[in-house]
Amino acid sequence: MKVEEKFEELTADLVECEENRVFLERLFSLKAGVWEDVTALCHDIVHLEDHLAQLQRSSKGRLQATWLDYPASTHGKGYCLIIFFAEELHWSNVALYNKQWFSRKVTRRVRIAK
Repeated sequence: MKVEEKFEELTADLVECEENRVFLERLFSLKAGVWEDVTALCHDIVHLEDHLAQLQRSSKGRLQATWLDYPASTHGKGYCLIIFFAEELHWSNVALYNKQWFSRKVTRRVRIAK
């Protein structure tokens, strides 16, 4: 499997899988448009650490991510774009994500924990 295909699988899992919600929490804690290394955003997500290390070695570069508000979404308010980019490979992936829904979910989780 090509590195680009592995990046596609990884980035889809980061956005879709509940077990990776820490990645989204960290990404959304950044100001919109600020780029961060995906490895830093996934720090301490144990099930991803080895996989990310292997991908970084095989790609010889950094996978970065950012998010941008996307008020023009045809799905309604609260959506954003999550952008992944590996410059060395000239590879990118974009996900449309309901940030408003995610924020409400995190707020509910915090209330329950109290």
